[in-house]
Formats: sequence, structure tokens, C-alpha cells
Amino acid sequence: MYQISEVLNLIFDSVGLLITLRLLTAGLIPKFHFLILGFLCIWLSNIFTVVEGFWFHDFFNLLEHSFYFLASILFLVSLKKEILV
Repeated sequence: MYQISEVLNLIFDSVGLLITLRLLTAGLIPKFHFLILGFLCIWLSNIFTVVEGFWFHDFFNLLEHSFYFLASILFLVSLKKEILV
């Protein structure tokens, strides 16, 4: 069973990701590739959170937390490679 907060979080993250990608393609924000990939992983984990309420709970729960872990690694690499340099 999904929760309404998870669905709303997915909607807000989708809008935020679309705005970020639009600003990125317009050249209005720097192209921090690992940071954008981290945000994409967070968005995918939100999708997996909603999907796990319908099908294959254990599998999508594993994917959700794996993508949170991957996002944290990408944020760390972004901090090291693109921001601190």
C-alpha cells in the first residue's frame, strides 16, 4: 500500500527535476554532472517507493535503498571532484 505523502513527494521531485534539467540545458546553472546524476537517483528511488506499494515489495524496496546509497556516493564524488576543485 502506498502513502499519499510518497506520491506527493514523487510529484514535487518530478517538477523540481524538470526545472533543474531545463535550467541546465539553458546554461543558467553549472553542469555538475555527478550532482545531477545524484538528483536523478533520488528521483528514481522515489519512483521505486511508490511502485513497491503495488508490486514486488522486497525487490523495489531493495532498489529504493540501493539508489539512495548510489545518490549519496554521487553527491560525495560531486563534492570532491566538481565543487572543491
